[in-house]
Amino acid sequence: MRRRLLVIVCVLVAGLIVALSVPLVRATAQRTVQTSFIGRVEDSAWFADMAATALETGRTGRLKAAADRYRSLYGSHVAVVDANHKIVVTTRSIQLTEPRVRTALLQALADRPAQQPRIVWPWDDRPFIQAQTVKRDGRILGAVLIVSPADRARSEVGGHLALVSLGSLAALVIVLIAVAAPVVRWVLRPVHELDRATLEVSLGRLKTHVSDRTGAPELRRLAHSFNAMADSMHASREQQRTFVAQASHQLRNPLTALRLRVENLEEFVKDPQGLHELHCAVEEADRFGEILDGLLRMARAEASEGERKTVDVSTVVAHRADAWRAAFEAEGVPLTTRIPDHVSALSLPDCLDHALDTLLDNALKFADGTPVDITVAHLPGAATAAPARTAGSGPAADRDNGAVEVTVRDAGSGLTEEELAQAGGRFWRSTRHQNVRGTGLGLALTRLLVEAGGGELRLANAQPHGLAVTVRLPAAPQPPPATP
Repeated sequence: MRRRLLVIVCVLVAGLIVALSVPLVRATAQRTVQTSFIGRVEDSAWFADMAATALETGRTGRLKAAADRYRSLYGSHVAVVDANHKIVVTTRSIQLTEPRVRTALLQALADRPAQQPRIVWPWDDRPFIQAQTVKRDGRILGAVLIVSPADRARSEVGGHLALVSLGSLAALVIVLIAVAAPVVRWVLRPVHELDRATLEVSLGRLKTHVSDRTGAPELRRLAHSFNAMADSMHASREQQRTFVAQASHQLRNPLTALRLRVENLEEFVKDPQGLHELHCAVEEADRFGEILDGLLRMARAEASEGERKTVDVSTVVAHRADAWRAAFEAEGVPLTTRIPDHVSALSLPDCLDHALDTLLDNALKFADGTPVDITVAHLPGAATAAPARTAGSGPAADRDNGAVEVTVRDAGSGLTEEELAQAGGRFWRSTRHQNVRGTGLGLALTRLLVEAGGGELRLANAQPHGLAVTVRLPAAPQPPPATP
C-alpha cells in the first residue's frame, strides 16, 4: 500500500509540476520568438525603404550588395519582388510557390501586417519567413521577403526547456522525499500498527491492543473493533482453558479415590478372572490419570505467555541424550548424536527439553527397537553476519538469523501419508500402536510449545524407512564481528 500511495502522490505532484511548467516554458518560448520577430521586422522595414528607391529607379546594385552583406552576417536570405511577383533581387533561389512563402508574400502585397510567428520548439527545423510591403506614397511597389534560420531561437528555447525540466525533476524528488514519504508514513502508521497487532494475535498473543485514538475516523473504528475482537477471543480462550484445567483438577481427586477403592477390592476377589479384570480396571484408572495430567499440562502451556529466550541447543540436546541413554541401553537400542558446538536458538523456557523427552520416549516405544539418531543443524539466514538484534524482535529478524533444526530419526516402520497428516493432533494414536502405553497428547503438547515460541514441528518419513521428527527453532542473533 505504501508504494501505491507513493505512486499516486508522485503522479499528482508530477501533474501539478507539469501544469505549472508548461505555461512557463511557453511564455519563455514566446518571448524568445517575439525578440527575434521584432529584429526581423526592423530589418525588413530597412530593406523595404531601400527597395522602394530601387524599384522606382530600377537601380538594384546597392540593394543587392546590402542583401549579400546581410546574408553573410546573419545567414538569412533576402528576396525583393515587384508588384507582379517578379523577383528583382535575391540571395538564393527562393520558390515563390512554396505554401508558407506564397502566403507571406500575398499578405505583404495586400498591405497586411505581418503575423506573429509561431512558437519555435527545439524539434522544429522550419525557418522564419518575414514579408514586408514596399510602397511609396500609398502605392504598393512590391515586397521584401526574409528567410531566416531558427537555430538560435531553437537553442534558446531548448536551453530553457532543459532547465525547467531539470528544475521540475528536482522539485519532484524534493517533494517526494521531504513531504510525500513522511506524509504517507504518517497516514499508514495506524495500518502498520494494525498489521503488527494482527500478526501478534495470529501467534497467540491475544492481549495485543492497538491505539484507537489516532488516524482517520475509519481506522479508529477499525482499531476499536480489532481490540474488541481480540478481547473477545482472549476471554473465550481463557474460559476454555479454565474449564479444562478445573475439570481436569476436579476429576483428579475422585479418580484417585476410585483407584484406591478398586485396589482395596483385591483381597475380596478370589476368582483369577475377577483379579485380572480388577488389575485391568486399575490400569485404565492409571491411564485416565495420565490423560488428566496431560490435559493439565496442556492447559498450563496454553495459558503461559513466557517470553522467548536464548537457549544453548548444543548443551540441551547433549544433556537430554545422556539422560535417556540408560533407558535406551536397557532396551538394547543404539542412540547416536551429531551435535555441533555453540548452536543457540530462541525458544520458550524448557520447551526444547520437553520436546526431546517426548520425541525420545516415542522413538523408544514405537521405533521397533531400531537405532535412533539425534542431529542438530544450523541453517544460516539472509543476514547471518548482521549486527545482533534483540530476542523476539519479530519474524523478519528470525528469518535473517536463520534457523536451528533438531531432528530425531529412527529406522522403524514409520507412518503412512494419511497418518502423517493426522500425527500431532490431540489424542491421536496410530491404530498399530493402540496397545502401547500413552495418551496421544505428547506430540500435541510439544507442537503447542514449539509453535508458541515461534518454531515449527515437522514429521516426515525417513529414507529408506523410519520416521524423522524435526523441531525447527529460530536461531539466536549472532554477536557482531569484533573490530580489529
